[in-house]
Amino acid sequence: MLVPPVYRRWVTCPEPRPRANLRLFCFHFAGGDASLFRLWTRQLPASIEVCPIELPGRASRRAEVPITHFPELLEKLASMVRPFLKERPAIFFGHSFGGITAFELTRWLRRHGGPLPRRLFLSACPALHVRRQPLAPISHLSDEEFLEQIASRYGAPREVLAHSDVRHEVLPALRSDLLVAESYRYAEEPPLDVPISSFGAWEDPEVRPEEVGAWRQQTTADFRQRMFPGNHFFLAAERTRLHQAILEDLQGLT
Repeated sequence: MLVPPVYRRWVTCPEPRPRANLRLFCFHFAGGDASLFRLWTRQLPASIEVCPIELPGRASRRAEVPITHFPELLEKLASMVRPFLKERPAIFFGHSFGGITAFELTRWLRRHGGPLPRRLFLSACPALHVRRQPLAPISHLSDEEFLEQIASRYGAPREVLAHSDVRHEVLPALRSDLLVAESYRYAEEPPLDVPISSFGAWEDPEVRPEEVGAWRQQTTADFRQRMFPGNHFFLAAERTRLHQAILEDLQGLT
């Protein structure tokens, strides 16, 4: 990569592929980190360079102060991603709130005349323009109450959330990310001229199938919807099928 090292704290690249046709930016869900996509490089073709986003306050950036306000996150993320977009065509994949981040980053790039991704992949992510009101905030709750809400709202296994390692390593990032999510407010803008693929799960308690399909209203280009088995965290269990869907929708680009 030709961009300065400081940018690479945000845009990781487990396996640089200078001859790749496309650069795939992956945006993790709340509380996650870039390692969620560590296997994608091995399982996607050499024509795609996988670049997971790593936000401050987690994993290799645990010592850094996390961002807790969405407008600040968007501005900072845009400044870090934009140099990469000038090097080669890009596509964005975001899971859960990572999908909202990918969507709003694309709209930010449009407002500022930046290069747009060739396609958006939004996974386990509701089209928030169809929701009448945001979910009740939970970031202020005690640890026990907070984790119980995570379990009931998103279907996260309670036995996993009760593990001491989760509380020590994941809980701080999860709280800061929920603060970011709670500060987000959808604003009306014209639909994007960027194709969108929207993925959902049949047993997801947080995202209804109609909210998965409502993303078609946010694009004037091609739209495709797919539903997978599982709940809100189908990202790992359905990785092979996700990759097949991504490659199908990228035909002609890779």
